[in-house]
Amino acid sequence: MKYILILFSISLFFGIFRLFSIDTYSVTLFDIGVILFYALAAKRIFWDGEVLVFPRSIGFYGVCGMIIAVVLSGIMPILEGNDVKQFQFLKTGIHFLYLVFISILCAGLNIKVEDWKKTIQVTMICAVFIHIFGIYQLVARGLDLPLAWLNISDITLSSSTRGITSADLPTDADGITRQLSINYGNFFRATSIFSEPSAYAGFCNLILICLLVPILRNEKPFIPNKKFNVLLTILTVISLFLTFSLTGLVLFFGIIGFAFLTDRSKNIIKILKIISYVIVLLFITDLIVEATTQISVGALFTQRVGGIISSYTGGHIETTGGESFFSRVSTIDNALDIWFAYPIFGIGVGCYYTFLRLPEFGFSDSGVFSALAETGIIGFLSFAGIFYGLFFECRRFLFTSYYKQLKRDSKLMCLFTLYNLLLLSISSITANTFLSSYFWLQIGLILTIISVAYKENSLPMVRVKLVKFPLKVSLTNRIYYIKGIYQQTPSK
Repeated sequence: MKYILILFSISLFFGIFRLFSIDTYSVTLFDIGVILFYALAAKRIFWDGEVLVFPRSIGFYGVCGMIIAVVLSGIMPILEGNDVKQFQFLKTGIHFLYLVFISILCAGLNIKVEDWKKTIQVTMICAVFIHIFGIYQLVARGLDLPLAWLNISDITLSSSTRGITSADLPTDADGITRQLSINYGNFFRATSIFSEPSAYAGFCNLILICLLVPILRNEKPFIPNKKFNVLLTILTVISLFLTFSLTGLVLFFGIIGFAFLTDRSKNIIKILKIISYVIVLLFITDLIVEATTQISVGALFTQRVGGIISSYTGGHIETTGGESFFSRVSTIDNALDIWFAYPIFGIGVGCYYTFLRLPEFGFSDSGVFSALAETGIIGFLSFAGIFYGLFFECRRFLFTSYYKQLKRDSKLMCLFTLYNLLLLSISSITANTFLSSYFWLQIGLILTIISVAYKENSLPMVRVKLVKFPLKVSLTNRIYYIKGIYQQTPSK
C-alpha cells in the first residue's frame, strides 16, 4: 500500500499530462494509481478476507451522504426525459463514485500512519525540484528559453466546461493548450508544473503546513534535516509569493490565523518569529524581482486587493488586469440560480452546463456551490457535513485527553490533517473541488488518520465484512476436497 500511496502523491504533479484519452476523459498517472489501489483493496477484502473498520464519524457519514445525494440528483434528468442530461449524469456520476470510493476504502482498510507519512516526505522532497523549476520558468519566459511553457495534454483538465469535445478546447495561436499565466510587464506569474498559478499556490501552502505543523507541537519534523527544511521553507515562500495568487494569499493567512486561534497560548512567540522571517524574505524577493523586471509583486498585491475592496466600497483603486475574482463570484450567483430552480435534488451531477445553455453557466468555480447546484440541499448538507464532522474529530483528538492515547506519528499526522482540512475547506469555496481527484484523495488521508485515532483510543467503530470466508481459504479447501476425492477413487 505504501508504494501505491507514493504513486498517488507523485501522480498529482503530472496531472496536466495524459497517457491516453477516452472521449473527453484523459487517463493520467493518477488513474493508474487508482487501478492499482482498487486491485490491492479487492485482494485484501475478498482474497485475504480483511474486515473493513469505519469510524463512527459525522465526517464519514457525510461522505456516504454524498453518494446518496449524487444518486438522487439523477431524479430530475430522468423526470425531464432529457437524453443529454441523463447521459451526462450517468457519465459524471460514475466518475464521482470512482473518486469517492478512494476515500471510503481509505477509511475502512487497515492503512498504516507511516505509509501516509512516507508520502508526505516524498512530496516534500519533490517540492524542492518543483520550486526550482518554477523559478527557472520565470527566467525562461522572459528570455524565451526551453520549457518556459508546458503543454497541457490532459483534455479533461483543460476543458473549461463539462460535456465539450477535444475540438472545442481553448488553444493558443499554434493550436496548443498551454499553462495559464498572465504577465504584468516582464513579470510572469509562477506555475511550475501546474496548470495555473492558483493550483501551484495551493501546493505551496500544503508544503508550508508540512513544515509548520511539527513546530507548533514540538514534534519531530517530517524530514529531520534542519538544512533541508530551511531550504524548502525559503523556496516555498518565494514560490508562493511569485504565483501572485489571491487564493494562495487567503490560504496563507488562513494558516497563520488558524495557528493563532488554536495554539497561541503556547506558541505565539514561534508564530511571530515565523511571520517576521517571512516578511523579510518577501521583502528581499520583491526587491530582486523589481530590479530585474521593473515590476513590484508587492505593489501588484496591494493594487489587486485594494481594487477588489474599492469595487464594493466605492473607492477609486483600479484592480489589476485579468482579475478573476469577479468572474468567480458570478459563478456563485449562477450556481444559486440553478439551485433556486432545482432546490431539493439539484439539476443533476454533471448537468450544470446544461442550464439555459449559456456560456456563463459552463462550470462553477466553487466546490461548495457546485454541490449545491448539482445535488441540491441534500448534497450541500452532506458536503458541509464532511467538513464539520472531520473538524470535530480533529479537535477531539488534538485538544482533549484523547490526545495522550495517540502514538507519536499519529499525533503529528492528526495535527497535519487539521491544517490540511483547513486548506481543503477554503479551497472548496475558491475552487471547484467537488469532482477533484486531489480533494477526495486528501479526504481519504484524513479519514485514515481519524480511523487510526479511533483504534488507538479504543472507540466504537463500524465493522463490515464483505465475504464470509476469504477466497484463499475457500479455494484451498476446495483444492483439498477435490484432491481427497481423487485419492479415494480406486484405480482400475
